[in-house]
Amino acid sequence: MTTTFGWGNRVKDVSKWSRITPAEGAMILDVPNIIMINSDGVPVPYSADAYGYAESFYRMKNVVWSVTGSAGFRAGNEEEFICRLAEKYTNITGAYADDFLGFGQKVGITDSEKHGLILEMKNKLNKACRKLDMWLTVYARDLQNCDVELFGLFDALAMWTWNYHDLKDVRNNFELLEKKFPSKQKYLGIYILDYPSGEAIPNEYMELQCENGLELLKQGRADGMIFLTNCVMGVGLPSELWLRDWIDRIKNIEIR
Repeated sequence: MTTTFGWGNRVKDVSKWSRITPAEGAMILDVPNIIMINSDGVPVPYSADAYGYAESFYRMKNVVWSVTGSAGFRAGNEEEFICRLAEKYTNITGAYADDFLGFGQKVGITDSEKHGLILEMKNKLNKACRKLDMWLTVYARDLQNCDVELFGLFDALAMWTWNYHDLKDVRNNFELLEKKFPSKQKYLGIYILDYPSGEAIPNEYMELQCENGLELLKQGRADGMIFLTNCVMGVGLPSELWLRDWIDRIKNIEIR
């Protein structure tokens, strides 16, 4: 299981800000892996903040760092920075493209330009001291009409359901992901906050997505689950409390 983090997002109708750092969020959930996604360009590559976060992940098993952040933001030197991190930290294992293709993508770039940019990213990451997988956010709403060639340039695909009401189709959507990308690593993304409404995911939908993810793991069809958490943890969401209890209940289950 993996936990993924943004930075400093405000939760709608909640007066508090989350004070939980990425490493603290992983510790609270008892999750050993982190995907670090920049939010609005923060933390900037090569900045003190970025190096500070990387150092705080020292005990994590696997760390994946974003090459594109929220809304597809890029500074342009992410690949070089990730290669630099990989030299110092042996747990840096990949690079993550968030909001890059499909829903949420940065506008003003053609498919041809995206193809060229992906290949450029891959070429730069290939200069790292070891192989680094490239990950991609895939929104379930895009699966029917996604560009299979472009999406297929990535090693790992993480499927996210933007509106929690659509979680009733999570199993069918994951099957479509499997059908279109049979040879890729596949992960199920788990929100605890419904971003369209700004409200916590209701517990019954938390159970729906998490139990489906666990079953996919047991069947060997999913490679992991990703919890989007620390930027909305510590503000009293009942979905966070439910998730903590659920992980405590199932974390020692033998998957394979």
